[in-house]
Amino acid sequence: MAELDVNPEAFYELSGAYSLASRSATAALTTMDQELRDAIKFSGNDDSGVLWAQGYWTSGIEAVVTAGKATDVLAKMAALVRQSGVNHDQSENADDYNTGKQLPASDPGAKTFVHRPLKSPSGGTRSKPVGWEIVMGTTKWIDGNADRMQSVATSWQTVASVYSTLDTDLNPKMTTLACSTSEEIPDIDEAHKSIVDGLEILGDALRQQAGAIDGYAVVLRAAQEGAEWEMQLQTVTQAINTVNAATIGRPIKKVILDAAEMEIEHSRNKIQGMLNGLADAQRVSCGTFTAVSSTVVSAVNTKFAPILNKQLKNPPPPTKPATARRNKLEGAKAEARAGIDTNKPKESIPSVTGRRNAIPDDLDHTTKRLTEVKNVQYQSYDNQLKDDMAYCEANGYEFVLITDHNTRLSKELQDLVNQGKIKHTTMDFRS
Repeated sequence: MAELDVNPEAFYELSGAYSLASRSATAALTTMDQELRDAIKFSGNDDSGVLWAQGYWTSGIEAVVTAGKATDVLAKMAALVRQSGVNHDQSENADDYNTGKQLPASDPGAKTFVHRPLKSPSGGTRSKPVGWEIVMGTTKWIDGNADRMQSVATSWQTVASVYSTLDTDLNPKMTTLACSTSEEIPDIDEAHKSIVDGLEILGDALRQQAGAIDGYAVVLRAAQEGAEWEMQLQTVTQAINTVNAATIGRPIKKVILDAAEMEIEHSRNKIQGMLNGLADAQRVSCGTFTAVSSTVVSAVNTKFAPILNKQLKNPPPPTKPATARRNKLEGAKAEARAGIDTNKPKESIPSVTGRRNAIPDDLDHTTKRLTEVKNVQYQSYDNQLKDDMAYCEANGYEFVLITDHNTRLSKELQDLVNQGKIKHTTMDFRS
């Protein structure tokens, strides 16, 4: 007695979810890559800014390289799962999927991305206040661009948000596939868990990167505005003018000059306190950058590298001709037992789920009946059946689902059967 097979749509929908995830990640990285092309001269030429730039650039390179590698992992996983579906596909389309002439309707095709190296953030653009050297001596002005820095932080946060939600559709699709059994499903599940863990780690690291950038930008802006306000105070301005006058040889009474120097020293101490706060923020940010570098390297070594060296090491081989012939024979046999005329041309219907095409096993306009035949272990309410349901409800057709006696239905699908929205008929497909 033949065993029931895995529903290939379960593979195709998981593959499609991986393809969409790769496309979403690639789109986010592409946008950030474009935005960061203009992200230059924003860290500042001061001592804190120079150290901050080194930390940002190092962790940024590690992060974008790993994020790009993740798109490759997602694309390779999509290909592996798709080909596994072809290995179980009993439909007429399986030959086209096997040779790569087209993809299953639920799979848009994957995209990958290699990020260009980040540009150095070194340098600054904020004008130095008049009299800075009089007050602060050789201490460098904090000329970083806080606005641009926060724009960079937003770019990183956007990518982090995308990566943190890539598993939203992956996990439910994998859960559906895992309801069936086949030789390759445990390996696919193992790879899936590793990928999802890696994406979670990477998303968190990208969020930390964004937070470290934004946090420093906030302190930088506060220090700049505080120093500028201090330098513009009338008492400080007068003191600066007094010292300048004395410097060029004008006669200034000692008591006036002493008062001016005391005012400048008071202002210097206040500004130095702001610079000390900025130095503290730099150390915190660079500590985070170091952690980000370690985290993304760990994601690669512990989550992505093992499956790239195992399940995803080589492209999945095409289905063997003998297997393809057997699958097609099993599919035709099931349709024939269900009373489907296998010589009748199949007709496509509109898709409400975004599939490129939706082709029921039979569409009878005379009896106003749509029929699907499923010779599988487990049947969920997948996108194929959702398209069928939408067509039947829109056109007043009866929806008939024919499965083997031993096919298990998902709760959602069984509920629709119980509600009378789907007529479920069973028969023996295994003998």
